[in-house]
Amino acid sequence: MKSYPEIPNSNGTKFQRISDAHVFDKLDGSNLRFEWNKKKGWSKFGTRNRLFDETDLDFGPAIKLFADTLATPLEAIIAGERWDRVIFFAEYWGVHSFAGKHLIGEPMDLTLFDAAPYKKGLIGPKEFLKLFPDKVPTPRYLGQCNWTRTVVDTVRKGEMSGVTFEGVVAKAGIGHGLIMTKAKTQAWIDRIKETYAASEANSLIYS
Repeated sequence: MKSYPEIPNSNGTKFQRISDAHVFDKLDGSNLRFEWNKKKGWSKFGTRNRLFDETDLDFGPAIKLFADTLATPLEAIIAGERWDRVIFFAEYWGVHSFAGKHLIGEPMDLTLFDAAPYKKGLIGPKEFLKLFPDKVPTPRYLGQCNWTRTVVDTVRKGEMSGVTFEGVVAKAGIGHGLIMTKAKTQAWIDRIKETYAASEANSLIYS
């Protein structure tokens, strides 16, 4: 089952200028994946690093939530696109979720942020915007821009309109040529440093 790739941070030497980047709000939750294929339907469920089922104490409830909220509209899109196999990626989050940790008993949401049809790689942001936002919950689209250090600095200072808290993801291209990067807000970084020991904080900030 395909895992979601790591998205580079736009800081220091890792910064990459991107022309015509599509920018999306980055929700603070857990990255989950849901696989559909023509023979078995919804057959596999996973975090970024492992598979899980309904008995999983941390993520088992996400399977029913997915079935209740996303499965049916996504099946209609699958039929329209004639996909035989596809993995959908969604953020699993609650109001008080922070750095991938969730408040026990809090109502949770699933927000679709990407899709990978079999052998086609991740779909591009233009196709994503065409297929999903009016049919299932998706991250807030913040517009198109040339991704520069000035834009990154705007995000860091919390001055980009529409950002919930953690930061943003910028995307350009399509499939195996897709380019992605992300930028975090200083407010989120400061809270990480206040909450975790230095080594763990740095790991979270630069992950």
